Amino acid sequence: MPFDTFTPRMKQVAEGGVSYCTRRFGRTGLKKEEEIHKSISWRPTFSLKANTSLIVAVEASEVLYPSILKQAAHDIRTYDFPVAVILACPLEVYLADTKQTSVRQLRNDGFGLLTIGEQGQAMLQHSWQPLAEHISEKELEEGIKALKPKLKVALRAAHETYRTNVSQGVQEAGQLIEALIVSLATQSAGAGWVGAGLAKEAAAKIIDSLYLLDEPSHKKDFVHKRAALGAARTFVSQYRNVVSHPSRTPKEAINKIRACRKGFLDALGVIVQLQDVLEAKGFKVRLHS
Repeated sequence: MPFDTFTPRMKQVAEGGVSYCTRRFGRTGLKKEEEIHKSISWRPTFSLKANTSLIVAVEASEVLYPSILKQAAHDIRTYDFPVAVILACPLEVYLADTKQTSVRQLRNDGFGLLTIGEQGQAMLQHSWQPLAEHISEKELEEGIKALKPKLKVALRAAHETYRTNVSQGVQEAGQLIEALIVSLATQSAGAGWVGAGLAKEAAAKIIDSLYLLDEPSHKKDFVHKRAALGAARTFVSQYRNVVSHPSRTPKEAINKIRACRKGFLDALGVIVQLQDVLEAKGFKVRLHS
């Protein structure tokens, strides 16, 4: 029988995890101590289908960050079906991590954490994402290290949104790009380089207008910043398509997840470039007109 090789406490943890997850997601596809797929070199304590496009897999462990999760992460990210992973552990193990070192690492790597008390009561300590869409805080900080404080704050907020709603997180990053584009238009108009009405146009039209400015003095043209403007225009034209269409199949879901992850990381690079354009022209980094 499943879990019969576990100690009594760990069997309680495993069964508490099953009870929590089946109450929340139902019992569809419930498997105990079975592989998710032959391509994934990990046999979770149990797994189930949370919906038609998400598998939730749970590892019951007395260790807060068992090495098997790190080993399985690569296989899960490349598997063509979204998989979210939760660690279930005894509440006393969680409480023993007084500095939250392992807890923070689990969260940073995209794993959820479920604790089971001595009476079998389950509590979700932090949520999860499908591993294929996860962006760690380390990746975020690396991408924003060259930015002004106000942009860092805004992108950290977008990343928090991304953790719980990937599409909305990408949209928030895209809105920052559009705000910087409008700021370019507004300040260019203030300098007398373009008409005042340009800032009210769509982002793509603003970029096209700035792209075409060509002054021999190079004071008000954007010739040497066309690569940055081109990157911004590409993002503006594509990111809405990434986030707006619902997924009908697991394959579509995993493709959307991967596109959203790429979109968010691409946004970081575009914002760095737009900041460079603003600074090169002597403009302020403004997020509001």
